[in-house]
Amino acid sequence: MYATSTQKREWTYTPEKLAAMRLEINIKFRQKYESVMQPDELELFVTPEEELRMQRSIEDAALKFADKFRPHIWPSVKWTALAFFKRAFLVWVPSDTSIRMVMMACFYLAMKIDEFYITIEDFVKNMNYSVGEPRQNAERILKLEPELMKILDYNLTVHCPYRPYEGHLMDMKTRMLLLNFDLESIRRDSMRFFQNALQTDVLLLYPPSQIALAAINFGLHAQGKSDEILREFLRKLIGIEEDSWAHRDARPEDLEKLEKTVTRVNQIMREVDRNFVAVTEQERENHKSQLARIQALIPALDERRKEQWLAGGGVGLMPGELAEQPVDSDDEIN
Repeated sequence: MYATSTQKREWTYTPEKLAAMRLEINIKFRQKYESVMQPDELELFVTPEEELRMQRSIEDAALKFADKFRPHIWPSVKWTALAFFKRAFLVWVPSDTSIRMVMMACFYLAMKIDEFYITIEDFVKNMNYSVGEPRQNAERILKLEPELMKILDYNLTVHCPYRPYEGHLMDMKTRMLLLNFDLESIRRDSMRFFQNALQTDVLLLYPPSQIALAAINFGLHAQGKSDEILREFLRKLIGIEEDSWAHRDARPEDLEKLEKTVTRVNQIMREVDRNFVAVTEQERENHKSQLARIQALIPALDERRKEQWLAGGGVGLMPGELAEQPVDSDDEIN
């Protein structure tokens, strides 16, 4: 199903494309306000890299929120919510949104999509009451939901790696009977890999089945097992017989598929290892302060833009009209 999905067609990118999209929205936000900012205010602008770390702060906090949520959240709900969040911030910028509340809206929408039924009242009971009252939080989440669906272009089906993981693990148990250890022993480390992957871009770069294979290989590595176990499993899965290595020209397409899959699995593991960087409390506080400063200034900047527009004769759409309204932008990282 993934091969024909909107996830593959609309929401899977190359690293270069992701970087270009993030740079573009960062530049658009700067251009929106640059002409009305004072020289000492320009330092409030952040780079695309800093914006991405702000997103990672929220993702880290959201996963902690999910782990404490009651009733217990399914892993697929977490994956779907983080996928929605990452997609949304290829269009929105953290400085112009209530980034924490957007994440909460992503979780509530993901629960609906994944048929994890819970009322909005029970959902907000799990939130930190230091930011807003339950009734206010519920209203904001419900208000954000249609905006979020629109920005996602109503592509709400997310293919997660957990089902492929279970399928691969079952296949390994069936096909590789001579293993001298219990394959279930890798599960804890595989789940840790998925948790770390949620704070990287792999959701936007690779198919879920390959992410699942990377989680299996990570679990095998954590148990001190050889790469040859996964390679042997893939040979059996693809249908390459043991003696086919003596006839490499007989099935070159299968051998090429094997090597491509192994290479991709290693790429995913490197991507997670390189780009998962735990968010420190100091970093979180710095992001919180940066966002608070720029968001406190935005109302004044919008006023200046309106004055500039009026001084120029009021041609075109007035700044602040629906076409560029910020998304519930009175919140902070917590």
